[in-house]
Amino acid sequence: MTARIANADLVFIHISDLHFRAAGVDDVHDQDRYLRNELQLDLRRLRTRLPRVDGLIISGDIAFGGKAEEYAFATNWIESIREQLGCERRGVMVSGGNHDVDHDAIPDDGPVDLIHQEVRGSATLEEYDACLAAVLRHEKRGESLLYPLGAFNAFASSYGCGFNRDCPYWERDFSLSDGTILRFRGISTILLSSSRDNIRSHKMLYGGSQRTMLRIPNVRYAIIGHHPPSWSIEDDVADQVFSALSFLQIFGHKHEQWITTIGNSVRVIAGALHPSRAESNWLPRYGALAISARDARHLNLRIYPRRWSAEELTFIGDYNSEGKDYRDYVLVVDERK
Repeated sequence: MTARIANADLVFIHISDLHFRAAGVDDVHDQDRYLRNELQLDLRRLRTRLPRVDGLIISGDIAFGGKAEEYAFATNWIESIREQLGCERRGVMVSGGNHDVDHDAIPDDGPVDLIHQEVRGSATLEEYDACLAAVLRHEKRGESLLYPLGAFNAFASSYGCGFNRDCPYWERDFSLSDGTILRFRGISTILLSSSRDNIRSHKMLYGGSQRTMLRIPNVRYAIIGHHPPSWSIEDDVADQVFSALSFLQIFGHKHEQWITTIGNSVRVIAGALHPSRAESNWLPRYGALAISARDARHLNLRIYPRRWSAEELTFIGDYNSEGKDYRDYVLVVDERK
């Protein structure tokens, strides 16, 4: 069963985990060229069911090794998708993933690694927050911590999604039809990322500044990041904050798609567009999000998950047990004041 949205306040395409490599991308030996071509063909099909597209969300791992040449290719590819979708540059929103970190800039026991070790030596979440904040407040040490993210940050800044030690996240506002604001916050989940990343021993750290969202009348928050809370040192604390203060959470990293309702928030963990073919559950995915104000206290959210068909060698709708290739949610937001 397919359905077309006659109208929606805002529509976004969501892609994650591109993994563009410095060598071999888009040459004749690049098998992912076929995936990208099929993506563009499927976007044309999906576009007929959407009133328009307002933006493109990419939730991390744009590159493979955090190198400038990888972002040069990524920029050209993203611009071709953006032009096909007909959305403005301000509609492109990106967050960084662990593959967007230049590990060559983090030698063992070098300046950056020593900062990582210092922060990770904290015993409590309060200590983690205080230590990370102290590093970022210090000009030299803060710049050192962000140095391995330089190529990504330059790329992201071209879309207004860069960050710095004074503010490790970015925000962007869109207007909803009832006069309220949809505010995306793009969080940096990779401030402590390195080759040592491990979900048991070396998790990510968001930090207190990124978990702090002020309740503002008529502002509806949505989160864009790469690593979900289960991959963070904050874990349940971040889970609670994001689920209580935002109606939509968009993540990547896991290469498996999960759409779950947590409290009054929907969490979308994207599948990868370019998962490694060595993965046992190799299944490229992407999706679309349509958001509308329903009334003063509710938002409508429709998600179109798309998946690769090994039989047809193309992207198709991801149908549920009700025969629908979309998921609908009605979410309560704070009453306007």
